[in-house]
Amino acid sequence: MRSRTIGASVLATTALFGLTTGCLPGGGGKAADIGRAARAAEQAPGGATPSPTAKGKDKSTGVLADLSGAEILSQSYEAMRKVESAHVVAKMHDDARQVEFDLSLDRKNDCNGAIRYEGMGKVDLIKSTDLMHFKGDADYWRAVAAKKHTPKKQTDAMVTMLADRWLKMPLSDPEATSIAHVCDLGKLTGGASKPSPLARKGETVAIDGKQALTITSAAKEGTEIDYIAAQGTPYLLKSTISGDASGEILFSAFGAPVDTALPEGADVLDLSKLRGGAPGESV
Repeated sequence: MRSRTIGASVLATTALFGLTTGCLPGGGGKAADIGRAARAAEQAPGGATPSPTAKGKDKSTGVLADLSGAEILSQSYEAMRKVESAHVVAKMHDDARQVEFDLSLDRKNDCNGAIRYEGMGKVDLIKSTDLMHFKGDADYWRAVAAKKHTPKKQTDAMVTMLADRWLKMPLSDPEATSIAHVCDLGKLTGGASKPSPLARKGETVAIDGKQALTITSAAKEGTEIDYIAAQGTPYLLKSTISGDASGEILFSAFGAPVDTALPEGADVLDLSKLRGGAPGESV
């Protein structure tokens, strides 16, 4: 199989990436968590009030403890819109598939991390100002080949050449667009225009050693619970959704720099050169 054929297969992975990133939180560009992209209308059906998160007296302290659930969410939305960078870890299960991602990203849309999609393997990403690097494992490339109905012999050759190897694309290349949007911190932290007035404050719990107020809201998929930092800046530390769709997302390392350097000694293939098809090169 010539390099031109390999290059075409590599470029075709953006279609599969579109499937992967389409399941990530914030894909609609309106939410800071998994469930918010599908937040219910301000009025819950039948006037029902979401169940409280906990029984008993709220034990939280500080200014937020004196606010309503909706007011706390409003403050959190504003805080998350101002975040310059964050580390995001998420799992979501919907339509019989699970997607997981672990990314550090910033407002410049730089990012570094990995995405796993059930049945399609793992892809590592490093995006800087001008370049996108990605590295798929063997399962990922076999999934790509299966999607393109590639014969076994060519599939094996492609996996041998590309699995666990970094591939480089300039961001000026339109093919990079479907990958690059996953690094958009703004889509993950943009927040809804306003929270439901029915959002209900619950107990205070610990999230990664930090005290957080729980806020329960209704969502189309079921019930959403946001965990808002109780001290300091009211960042969203965690959000869960349960019901027709289920999952969770955690935010941490607010303001930490994002490392966009490739690992030392990384073996990198330049897709712009593969697209040209080096004469006589084959695998």
